[in-house]
Amino acid sequence: MKVVEETRGTRGDPGSNATDPRGAADVIRLLLLVDRPIIRDAIRALFEAAPDFVLTADRDVDPAVPDVGRAVPDDVDVVLVDLQLRDRDGIAVAADLVRGCGRPGVVILADGADDADVDRAARAGVRGYLLEDDETALLMAGVKAVAAGDAWWSPRAARHLLAAYRRVAAADTPRRDPQVSGLTQRERGVIRLVALGRSNAEIAGELLLGRATVKTHVSRVLTKLKLRDRTQLAAFAHRNGLV
Repeated sequence: MKVVEETRGTRGDPGSNATDPRGAADVIRLLLLVDRPIIRDAIRALFEAAPDFVLTADRDVDPAVPDVGRAVPDDVDVVLVDLQLRDRDGIAVAADLVRGCGRPGVVILADGADDADVDRAARAGVRGYLLEDDETALLMAGVKAVAAGDAWWSPRAARHLLAAYRRVAAADTPRRDPQVSGLTQRERGVIRLVALGRSNAEIAGELLLGRATVKTHVSRVLTKLKLRDRTQLAAFAHRNGLV
């Protein structure tokens, strides 16, 4: 496969499009924004050897320009952005591409799965995060998935992303008072209805219990939880997710 060097219009400028002999529908057009020579040459050679990819010339695409997305040709399917660009932060470039391009999928190429980088890339809106030392099959599959509109994160990057999500979820989850574990299902049901503002008569009707039984349950729960009244019981229920 040869690098496509024909002249193409950029976004907002139709320009002229040369026809690839294999047909545009049959190939994935990939733009490389990788300026480390060794890495760039390796990635270029990898995708040049694959029959279903065409590398798009990048001579008019300057990552250092904030509105870099405007220079990306209209027919590009995926933009692969080096995390370690020479003149600008790769994730900042990726964020500009996501905002300015719209259609092409943006993928970060990194030398590792650092927590901070993975998190920033996800927040920037990229659809892929690949590692330089990923197996060839993973790199190919990742670009193909993003070109098809899906997301693809290298397994190591995905683990970091999931770990970060779990940390955030754990921080957002209120810690329950230890007394909750000692409550019976019936007591939890009574507490929930008290928190919803039901009277003893209404609770009795909903749970098919006698009013005296409900009154006893409420009294016992207040004693067990060392609470003063129904207002404190309602607060306890909301604080511990019983409502």
